[in-house]
Amino acid sequence: MSKLIFKTPCSTFTLESIMCCIFGIKPFDVAVYLTLLKEGTSRVNTIAELLNRDRSTVQRSFQNLVNVGLVKRKQVNLKGGGYFYNYEAIPFSEVQSIIVDTMEEWCREVKKWITKIEDKDLEKYIKEFKNN
Repeated sequence: MSKLIFKTPCSTFTLESIMCCIFGIKPFDVAVYLTLLKEGTSRVNTIAELLNRDRSTVQRSFQNLVNVGLVKRKQVNLKGGGYFYNYEAIPFSEVQSIIVDTMEEWCREVKKWITKIEDKDLEKYIKEFKNN
């Protein structure tokens, strides 16, 4: 079994699905992040060529990744005027740490939530279910 897939009795998790959930990004953003991580600091055109996608599509993905902190953007000024951006993925060890911390927090919150459910809440659920 792949190390990027984790099966439970009720669901199967992939690295992609977990990253999408934790960071609020799309599957393509995960592919862009992982490609950038492998390639190292790169420009939009480089990643667009590697993924066989339009430059604008990769640019939007980079913006999403910068917004959630998975990628850093650095402006490079040209001697004759103008500039371009280089993008760098944060180390995967940082991503792992964020995922683990977030999932541990979710587990704590779910444990608190589940212990607060009372019989009257269950009865209310059944009543609402019957009405739908």
